[in-house]
Amino acid sequence: MAAKPRYKELADELREEILSGTYKADAFPTESDLCKRYAVSRFTVREALRSLQTEGLISRKRGSGTSIQPAAARGGALHQPLSNVAEILQYARNTRAVFDPLGEGPLPRNIAEQLGLVAGGRWNRFQGLRTRADSTEPLAHTVAYVHESLRDIATKISPGEDTIFKQIERLAKINFVKVTQDIQAIAASADVAKALGIPKRAPTLRILRCYHDSADRILEISASHHPGDRFAYSMHIDIEG
Repeated sequence: MAAKPRYKELADELREEILSGTYKADAFPTESDLCKRYAVSRFTVREALRSLQTEGLISRKRGSGTSIQPAAARGGALHQPLSNVAEILQYARNTRAVFDPLGEGPLPRNIAEQLGLVAGGRWNRFQGLRTRADSTEPLAHTVAYVHESLRDIATKISPGEDTIFKQIERLAKINFVKVTQDIQAIAASADVAKALGIPKRAPTLRILRCYHDSADRILEISASHHPGDRFAYSMHIDIEG
């Protein structure tokens, strides 16, 4: 697996510090300070800052330096970068979740059809809410499904301890090698609306995330509904050639 470019590593570190409140809004380090602190080139620093600016975390103006964008300036939404598993883990670290096991149950037909899978079965299910550290408003309502072949492993999962997929890797001694996502605008059902504190049929961003092992088996599926005004995805695409 190719190493992550240095500017992406730097962006990850700075993102974590920004979201944890390390810097005051008007006291973000200068490019020169960052070059010295991380022993990197000015190009690397600028690319990292460009990524954070695309995500809506910082604002940059010539002659005024860099400042941190308040949540209100981003419409109050959490901007989640979308490019690799490390950023999924960063999202988990910067938010908190409380999940409860729901026992065994079928994979819903609507999810199975969208993913090209067989509905039914005896999947181990977990349900809960994810919130930001600085807010009590739910950021997402999530239902996770763990494949029936991992029934014994599922009983050992502690959803509040770590991401479910990382616990599966550790407990089952497997590696997930691919994560796929289907992102779609969905009207909130009555149950989802109640959990998120929004009107029924209000717009949500539903993310179906599948975790594949080295044999391309899907061993976990999560279905997360995000309120339309509380969450946004940011994507960085490198142009090749």
